[in-house]
Amino acid sequence: MRGVLRALLFLGGWAVAHLASQELPAHAQDRVDFRRDVQPIFDEHCYGCHGPEKQMNGYRLDRRHDALVGGTITVIAPGSAEASRLYLRLIGTRFGRQMPLEDHLTAAQIDVIKRWIDQGAEWPDSASGETPAAPLDEPAVRAFDALRIGNRAEFLAAVRGHLKLSRLRGPGGATPLMAAALYGDAALVRELLDAGADPNVANDAGATALMWAVDDMEKTRLLVEHGANIQATSANRRTAILIAASMPRNQAVVAYLLAHGANPSEKGPSLFGGTTPLTEAALHGDEATMRLLLDRGADAQAAGFMPLAFSMRAHCDGCVTALTTRLREEQVLTPTMLQLAPPRGPALSTASLLARGADPNARGANGFPMLLLVAASDAQPLDVVRALIDKGADVNAQGPHGETAMMFARLRNAGPLVDILLKAGARNEVPTATPVTFAPAHSAADAIERSLPALQKADVQFLHVAGCVSCHNNTMTAETVAAARRHGFAVNEDIADRQLAGIVAYAEEWRERNLQGVGIPGLHDTMSPILNGLAAERHPADGATDAMARYICRQQDADGRWASTAHRPPLEYGDIQMTATAVRAMKDYAPVHMRPEVDAGLARAAAWLRQVRPDSTQERVYKLLGLKWTDADRKTIAAAARPLVREQRHDGGWSQLPTLESDAYATGEVLVALLRSGAKTPNDAAVRRGVQFLLRTQLADGSWFVQTRVIPIQPYFDAGFPHGNSQFISAAATNWATLALVEASPPARAATN
Repeated sequence: MRGVLRALLFLGGWAVAHLASQELPAHAQDRVDFRRDVQPIFDEHCYGCHGPEKQMNGYRLDRRHDALVGGTITVIAPGSAEASRLYLRLIGTRFGRQMPLEDHLTAAQIDVIKRWIDQGAEWPDSASGETPAAPLDEPAVRAFDALRIGNRAEFLAAVRGHLKLSRLRGPGGATPLMAAALYGDAALVRELLDAGADPNVANDAGATALMWAVDDMEKTRLLVEHGANIQATSANRRTAILIAASMPRNQAVVAYLLAHGANPSEKGPSLFGGTTPLTEAALHGDEATMRLLLDRGADAQAAGFMPLAFSMRAHCDGCVTALTTRLREEQVLTPTMLQLAPPRGPALSTASLLARGADPNARGANGFPMLLLVAASDAQPLDVVRALIDKGADVNAQGPHGETAMMFARLRNAGPLVDILLKAGARNEVPTATPVTFAPAHSAADAIERSLPALQKADVQFLHVAGCVSCHNNTMTAETVAAARRHGFAVNEDIADRQLAGIVAYAEEWRERNLQGVGIPGLHDTMSPILNGLAAERHPADGATDAMARYICRQQDADGRWASTAHRPPLEYGDIQMTATAVRAMKDYAPVHMRPEVDAGLARAAAWLRQVRPDSTQERVYKLLGLKWTDADRKTIAAAARPLVREQRHDGGWSQLPTLESDAYATGEVLVALLRSGAKTPNDAAVRRGVQFLLRTQLADGSWFVQTRVIPIQPYFDAGFPHGNSQFISAAATNWATLALVEASPPARAATN
């Protein structure tokens, strides 16, 4: 993939450079100046849809902070146009409709924007389009900090009787009433309202106290009775009804808002292109709230296909039934089928959608044909493959870089799937194997000292280029570095400190959106590991971690699990993994005022983990870790560990799937689970054999190689780790392998920087 992408960029770059040399003045061939070169392009072509009057998909391009933070996903990644959705949407349709929708930019204009991003996307203060925020008020800051840790008396002492009660500015411009709505109870909200607090004063993000209170019926009622504007819209285009509907089992609040004038068909931006209250409720399979909205006039057809896709993903048959009677199926079946296939889901609903008329030769927005997407599912639904072929799917259809269903079947060594495809006329294509040369390490210490610098280098590069925090390059590395430090291995503390600060800043950038029911891309799949990484580096709880933990808590299903929102095995795969990582995040960062609610949720999660049956190495690993993190007894932990020990191969390693060879990803994670759960010790024979496998398979550059087998969910870019388009999974494998070797080492080394 990397080679093809580079070739395309080379050809596109040649055309752009050729035209640019003829159309641009001489200064444009050098350093791009934002005010002179870029801003006029934005002003003429972009501000109409992403400016002061309109922010399509919640994205605003006329103000620096909003543009660089992004709407629902990172749009500008300073230093890498290839990783920037802004640039990619200008040059083609692989990641959505080409922008601008009319009058596309010239090659010369695109080149200006590309070079501006590649040069670091410098945006001077004088052209930022931002009005400096008013200074914060010390009493409000003190009050906010007191209430978030449960100190009601200190909160009241700081604000009671203050002449500016309604205008006091705490963190982010939040008023004392907003703090009470978030961290206090209904009695505290009433006390401030009775003292004259204005419920319609907004913070710097345009949020109001009502938006922060809609998870509580009594606080919501009090605010509305005191004049809170139900129609108020934040800078992120969120309203009270959208936020309330995003919280599962929140039917009473949604009904109250609807009864007081909220729009059941309210629209807002989302990671999926747009959202409505119906979409938000469907995300959790909240049938009661969905039926309420539909009964009150929610326009199911205008909401598009996402409510149906979310309902099917949540296995909510009642939700599906409620929707299908109100939808024109010919418009929603095919996009729903694509949405439920990799990388978003395992494609298990495909056959039923085909039977109702979905297109077997449809392609996703990423250009991959449906049959290929199904072949990329670890569920390996052979009945779905047969159904697609029976409906006329092209067995040799290619993806954007020449990939085929056969290639993905071969990546998994999926013999039955290969046989079905061959019988249907597929070409017998075999992916080109990536040659690797092992450079065995002499000891665990030797291997760790080789891998840590490579991991920390890529940690820096990924965060700089992508503008977001990843599991594979950032939060996993934070955990590895923290463990290495505890065991006395030398780490680059300057890098560790900067990266921790970067993750903290990223969490803070998302704080307000999390409070408004907008999750970081990946939702709890991504957010729980971020908190896990922060906890490993012993970052104290703050307003940003509170917001993230509150969001994660609200995503838990009634049966105790956190359901996976994607299908990108093995990095993002399965409900057991998501439940275990969420449990760990909630134990470390549950806000003080939510502790009873969180404890009840953890008890449900523990019960679910005890009875669930894992279906893969990864899920067995996370069941074992989840049992440890929910304080299961030693007998239960030992029973969960036995299947993992039995799966060890003759070479000492473990594999991700029974059909695959042993690799560092599976071997590393199994060893970590066995050791951290206490099921095994470093001296156990299985652990020693696993360690030897890792030592034998390390490469000279300190990495371990694992071949990717997923449909990409983001544009490829070089994050500074070896192995091309397999670098993300290889970085994760290297983290697991290093962490396993650290845990198997005695914690007695002397650390030096």
